[in-house]
Amino acid sequence: MGRAFIVILAALSLVIVACNAPTGGASPTPTKTADIKRSKLDIAYSAFVDQDVHHVTSRKALEAALDAAKTEIKAEGGNADAATPSFQDTEDPQTADFNKFAQAIAGMTATISQPSADKIADAAISGMIKSSPDCHTYYVDANGGVHNSSGLAPKGSGPVMPNGGTSLGGPDQAGLQGKVLPGGIVYITFHEFSVTGTYKITDAVKAMLDKAVAQGAKAWLFDLRGNIGGNGADLMASWFLNGEPTLSVVVKTGNAGTSSGNKDLRLPQAYQLPIAIVQNDRGGSAPEVFTASLKESKRATVVGAKSVGCLGATSPTHMTDGAELAVAVQEFTGAVTGTKYNNNGITPDVAADDPTAVDKALELLKQKI
Repeated sequence: MGRAFIVILAALSLVIVACNAPTGGASPTPTKTADIKRSKLDIAYSAFVDQDVHHVTSRKALEAALDAAKTEIKAEGGNADAATPSFQDTEDPQTADFNKFAQAIAGMTATISQPSADKIADAAISGMIKSSPDCHTYYVDANGGVHNSSGLAPKGSGPVMPNGGTSLGGPDQAGLQGKVLPGGIVYITFHEFSVTGTYKITDAVKAMLDKAVAQGAKAWLFDLRGNIGGNGADLMASWFLNGEPTLSVVVKTGNAGTSSGNKDLRLPQAYQLPIAIVQNDRGGSAPEVFTASLKESKRATVVGAKSVGCLGATSPTHMTDGAELAVAVQEFTGAVTGTKYNNNGITPDVAADDPTAVDKALELLKQKI
């Protein structure tokens, strides 16, 4: 009797289990994972920390990225109160650090009903690169929006050609124009060190110098305010040097060598005239390379305001959605003086505001003719 009761009870248990089992053999629906563009964030983090010449640490980069992401998440109505994880203070990408960062982002993103994963990722990357500012470090999002790391806004004006004199031509496609002023001082300005398949700024400037020498040039005045950079600055500096050292290249692992003027490119003596360069904080990179290269050997006098300080090189990382991250991988210092120009700028030899800079440059050149 007792055994029969146990058998009946077991059978009833099986029926109860069967009645409560999921129908159709289906498994419970898993919780949806928040889209945080994890792969994109990982690529940006790894490239930035691995390459940055300024030795940004994993902790510094990820804390900045998390803070920026929190701001965007809060703006989208999410809960951005997640605690900041403990990251390692090392200059190499750390998988464990990134996993903790991604988990924190995912948790906060999950509190938004309709999160914008792209906006949150863009905010995180933009915040990350600001942890180690450099004019060469920037992020271009998939929509073409540019996120600079330095955040510097130029205050200076562009070039202003003085009145009078004889035109040497221009402006051309690089904005190159010049004139021979009274007394033989040659004023030259252009807005880009442009090199294309059909145009080279070095060829165009050299042709203008040739024309000026033929007209009795006595001095050179280069107004490089507003020049956005490009290629050919080192070549152009070599015209006025005799093989002197110009700039040293610094990378993350240390000094990577020194550049010097190319003696083979030095122009004849008729071109070796006094030089003044007018600069300010508008524009940078190539014009600063030209200026610093001549300043190091005291071959030119620099007039105006301190330049922006964009002397280095970058390495781009392209992403599958069309976005691009550029990281500063080199910076230049003075090969003769040891001056750190990148992120500091070139200090003028003669300080002047924009309205008086050209006049001051003209006066000092007149004294040297």
